[in-house]
Amino acid sequence: MSSLQTEYCPAEAGKPVLGLNMADWKALLDNEFDLFEPISLAQRLVRIMSVSRTEGEVEIARFIANYFIDNGIPVEWQEVDGKRANLIAEIQGALGEGPVLLFNGHMDTVPVGSGWTYPPLGGEIVQNRLYGRGACDMKGALAAMMYAAKMVALFAHSLYGKLKVVFVVDEEEENAGIREWMKAYRMRREVVDYAIVGEPTGLNISLGHRGVAAYRIEVRGRSCHAAVAEQGINAVYYAALVVRALEEKRKELSALGDPDLGAPAVSVGKILGGVAPNVVPETCFLEVDVRTLPSFSLEKMEEVLREVVEGVREREGASFEYTITQCIPHLPPARISKDSELVEFLSRSIADIPGEVPTFSPFPASCEASFLVEAGIPTLIFGPGRIEEAHSANEFVPVTQIVTAGRVYALLALRLLGGE
Repeated sequence: MSSLQTEYCPAEAGKPVLGLNMADWKALLDNEFDLFEPISLAQRLVRIMSVSRTEGEVEIARFIANYFIDNGIPVEWQEVDGKRANLIAEIQGALGEGPVLLFNGHMDTVPVGSGWTYPPLGGEIVQNRLYGRGACDMKGALAAMMYAAKMVALFAHSLYGKLKVVFVVDEEEENAGIREWMKAYRMRREVVDYAIVGEPTGLNISLGHRGVAAYRIEVRGRSCHAAVAEQGINAVYYAALVVRALEEKRKELSALGDPDLGAPAVSVGKILGGVAPNVVPETCFLEVDVRTLPSFSLEKMEEVLREVVEGVREREGASFEYTITQCIPHLPPARISKDSELVEFLSRSIADIPGEVPTFSPFPASCEASFLVEAGIPTLIFGPGRIEEAHSANEFVPVTQIVTAGRVYALLALRLLGGE
């Protein structure tokens, strides 16, 4: 007979119960879990416009803080640059010391943009899809983590250790929020044993992500009147050849893929050159996104860029000049071993959900897991939605994935803090 049947009854909620196994925890969670609340939470979050570096970041943090407070969960308001704030919540197990599990996500979104069929702030659900800016990246995960924290708080009297929820601002810009939290984490000498970042992975487990940075390539020629264009050196023409060569290099790099993280990559995202149709342009600027791996460093990527530009100069016998400068700081790649305890705990928590099978896949984008891994915290990326839907018009997240993520997050916390 299980310990649930012999020791626990709902009337005794709040009284410590020892020796619960995962079958007990699953039964307790099933008894309390409301399938509709995490979906409703996600809708309400989507209806708050929280574009990075706007007042909406404060509004959404207040909403989340009120939700936690209403459910008896203590919160901390951590100011960031005097205008915005990270939101931190903690659930302390009543049974004493134990593991510390961190749920991390970001509250900000990219701008709404155009081309929407569904209202970008409407939070509409159509055929199992919740539409809206940030639905996928990553308000679906925020809602799932919030509701999972509420579930864990119900059983805090029978848990060890601590669940810590850290939702940050500015992830879509310069990571000011996570930098502020990491600064305080180190100053306070806090300890976190495991972390989950809820970026959209389609409920697959991602062991890490590639690094990201950006470079500006300036191609310099010689201007003259377009009527005698042959007397000038057209910077736009040569920049166009560099763009073509970079695309060929991207294809070449794709063969160097890492099964856990993906391949190193280059992608031209911006080009600017020329002053008028009748003037041979003297300068043209390219901005190039680069993705790095632990085995393919930023320094190596910079060498690739120089080799590409030099290759164009040699092939064309051209006399244009150029400079390459880094214009966005490097967010380094991050990865943990597949043999990590956290991988086992998360895999088992996924397998506890009927119909779900633990599956691994690379996370194509980059995220703030690198800050956590750099601090020595074993971190996995796992969340509802697909990164392919993020930042797009008609962004969406499947509502069933929000519910599943909430259950997995809660089961993971109960598994780790319940003394299994």
